[in-house]
Amino acid sequence: EKGKQFFCSARHEDSKTMASNQVGAYHLLIKNEQSRNPVSRRTNEPTNMTEEEAIAELTEIKKKITPETFQQVAAERSDCGSYANGGDLGMFGPGEMMKPFEDATRALQVGEISDIVKTDSGVHLIMRYA
Repeated sequence: EKGKQFFCSARHEDSKTMASNQVGAYHLLIKNEQSRNPVSRRTNEPTNMTEEEAIAELTEIKKKITPETFQQVAAERSDCGSYANGGDLGMFGPGEMMKPFEDATRALQVGEISDIVKTDSGVHLIMRYA
């Protein structure tokens, strides 16, 4: 009995720790011909954009985007299926996203927008909300 109680308590503590390790983010993804799946989920069309062109476009977006406009811009331009929810990826914990994406998200303060982050999916802007 005593062992079981301890085990349940330890699990409860682990679940609290896991919840506190979660972050929430919006993102805007621009895919390119080097993306692991170079088809936009917004348009269902393959991209013929080079990585350099994708970075150049995202650089221009970064100059204008704000925390207040992030979701609208993601809905209009992101190539990720999350475009339909303003780029909302929901809450995620350690190891649930590609490492460069997760590391960049965790480095942000809530409400802060990242610099360009490159992953196998393409290039992203990320805004952390939790």
